[in-house]
Amino acid sequence: MSSPSIPTPASRKTCCHDAAVPSAGSLRDRSLACSDVSRSGHAPLSDSISGVRAPRAATADDPVFSLTQAALAFGRLDRRLGAHPLLPAILFRERLEAARACAAVDGHLIDPWSLGAELEGLTPRILGESAYERGTMVDALHAAFDQYLWLARPDGDRAPRIADAMVVLRRETQAAGPLLGAARAFHRWIDAGMDRAAMRGALVCFWRTDRVLCAPLPLVGAGAFASDVPWAPARWHSCFLSCLADDANAMERRIAMLEHAWRAARAAAPGQRRTSHAGAAIDLIAAFPVISASRLSHLLGMSLKAAYLHLERFLDDGLVIEVTHRSARRLFALNGLAPLREAVQPPRRPMPGRKRGRPRRDADFPETRASLADASDGMLRAEDAVRTLTPVDYTDLEEAMAAADAAIARFQRRSS
Repeated sequence: MSSPSIPTPASRKTCCHDAAVPSAGSLRDRSLACSDVSRSGHAPLSDSISGVRAPRAATADDPVFSLTQAALAFGRLDRRLGAHPLLPAILFRERLEAARACAAVDGHLIDPWSLGAELEGLTPRILGESAYERGTMVDALHAAFDQYLWLARPDGDRAPRIADAMVVLRRETQAAGPLLGAARAFHRWIDAGMDRAAMRGALVCFWRTDRVLCAPLPLVGAGAFASDVPWAPARWHSCFLSCLADDANAMERRIAMLEHAWRAARAAAPGQRRTSHAGAAIDLIAAFPVISASRLSHLLGMSLKAAYLHLERFLDDGLVIEVTHRSARRLFALNGLAPLREAVQPPRRPMPGRKRGRPRRDADFPETRASLADASDGMLRAEDAVRTLTPVDYTDLEEAMAAADAAIARFQRRSS
């Protein structure tokens, strides 16, 4: 049996490794070509040495890039909120922010904490120098409250319109997935002449029912409807997905701040006995946006007096705040909701020593006189102002009036 012949160097075929080795001249030419490309600022379409196409740089207008960022942001947020103990407070805070953003796109600028005060049955502080400015703020609050109802409590005429938007949303998401399908459905919904609020409410329901998120978070991409956003389908889809990713990232940062305030309150809670309810009380105060002593006592199964003692101790230690400015029927919140207290209008309290109605001029109220004296400091009295005015010389005016009377008299004599 003959042994297989070994190919000699002259007769041997060129192997793959030998074919891949370039000559010195070709290497020099390719290096010059790469240097020209680098000077021109453009990336080569393919690597001339390896033959592999270079990856394209991702941009914010790229739908694939925006879709990836939105999916990652949604995944991080969903993992963080799974069985979260502060979910009621998180939903309250995020619905306020979403209602503010949706109203701002429509031209109504509000403080979200003013809306929060209205939702909790408190009187918001209406700011403005004139009746027009105060009326504008009231109109903005009404618009934000309407957006809040679409996002959180769609009832009445809102529920059928949200159901219609859900039909369009599910048809698009079956073909393109939940995120890109949501962008396409929203674009087609607006092109059909429908309103934004119904699709926003449908998105909140869709994230929860299709298990995209574990909670009905108001991620609606309100920034995609700004005036400078292009309406071309491909570019708008990318912008909408980028807005969803930005909203999810901002929501995660706010949740982290709320968790930090909760942990700080737990760590700073005064030392108690082993059977104390102080830690559980901190957890309930953090979980609810605002809570009263009666509700806290009911949830913890303790007396109303004991609940008040806990709240007063937390208030003295700076762990919680009182948001109503009242001495009765008070509401408490975690220290992270301090802006809510500033947005609440304090109740009107009568001045000590005064009765109902306008006081008499000869009434003796030391507090009233002191306040009036402070208010009148630096103000000029009317009689002092009259004395300091320079007298006006009316001589020229009287001469001009006399000349006019003489001219009128001459004209009347001539005409008669």
